[in-house]
Amino acid sequence: MENERKQRSPQEIIAETEERLERLRLKQAQLEAQTNPVVAALLDEKNDLLKDIRESKKLLGRGPQSARARIEKHLAWIARIEDQQLDAEQTQSIAEQRMDEISSEITQAVQNLVNTSEELSSEA
Repeated sequence: MENERKQRSPQEIIAETEERLERLRLKQAQLEAQTNPVVAALLDEKNDLLKDIRESKKLLGRGPQSARARIEKHLAWIARIEDQQLDAEQTQSIAEQRMDEISSEITQAVQNLVNTSEELSSEA
């Protein structure tokens, strides 16, 4: 494998230097234009629009902050809540049924105590 460096021609060097110089001139002109009130207002508006576009792309994209990802997370959250709701309904039903059984057993036990007490009183 040969490791040869291709030497740029003077024309290529000049062209690259001119491109760089043009970019620097444009950058300098933009900096100077910012002091112009009309241009400054337009630049501010442009920056606001760029921010709006960036936020829209984030929401419309496929990343973790996208609308689709957030909707999926919320749907999973809703499913968990619905499962918890079903569990709570079952727990409540079972607890109420058991509560009725215990109340019945208590009533029966008290009635037995009363009957036993009356029998002991009548025998005495």
